[in-house]
Amino acid sequence: MSDYLVHFTKRPALLSILEAGHVDARNQFGWGRNDTSTAHLRMSACLSEVPVDQIERIASRRGHYGIGFRRDFIQGLGGARVWYAEEPQRTILFDTFRPLYRNDRDRTNGLWKLTPFIDDVRPEYDFTWEREWRVPGGVRFALADVQFLILPRGEDKELFRNPAPDVPLLSPQGTEFWRDAWVALGNDQDRDVDRFLREYANPADYLTWDHEEYDYTWPVEGQTSAEAVEDVFDAELDYEAQAELVSRLDGISGGLWLKISAFEEWAADADLGV
Repeated sequence: MSDYLVHFTKRPALLSILEAGHVDARNQFGWGRNDTSTAHLRMSACLSEVPVDQIERIASRRGHYGIGFRRDFIQGLGGARVWYAEEPQRTILFDTFRPLYRNDRDRTNGLWKLTPFIDDVRPEYDFTWEREWRVPGGVRFALADVQFLILPRGEDKELFRNPAPDVPLLSPQGTEFWRDAWVALGNDQDRDVDRFLREYANPADYLTWDHEEYDYTWPVEGQTSAEAVEDVFDAELDYEAQAELVSRLDGISGGLWLKISAFEEWAADADLGV
């Protein structure tokens, strides 16, 4: 989400957060959760740098209400991205922490302070797409720190304008969110991302993953971020804007994109009903 991070929640919780000026650290997250003596280090508030094309997906999972902050504000509170360790890094972590459990009785080793930001990939659910950030101790904020609120359609906006006047109110629906976000927040790149996602999709949303080939099964040719940006914008963007957009899109999908019209044409020919 570029410069912004969102804490997704439910309606009563968002009202409580605005009243208190604090996103509570109610749960323990991270590596070593069985170590009770360091549990306080892992009590964290969670936010998401969710990819722009996944806003509806994460809202459905975490809650259709949200509060958005600038990324540099969260970093200033000690927040950081979560690292999801896969093999062989997972085994290296086990080997690193095993002697600490036995020998570092006072838990003074600095590695313990990193544990809120480390998790392993679970076979039953891959959390990596959520682009999670964590803030040990929670997020204490002033109203001026709030960049926007996310509210579903039909919500009583006046109810939220009372505790948060002048804060932009955005929808959790993907297209509406990014259309409104770039208008409310003045970010031209969000406008360009919104336009791009009308023509290209993250392959993770359409294609199956081949575990043997360690790649998606591509029925049509994929395009790199640079190729897709050139296709959508032609010569409209200057070199710097194009390079920044490509970099951002690389971070969303890993650098490869599926052209929606080409996939839909293939699906129609294959009679898949997509």
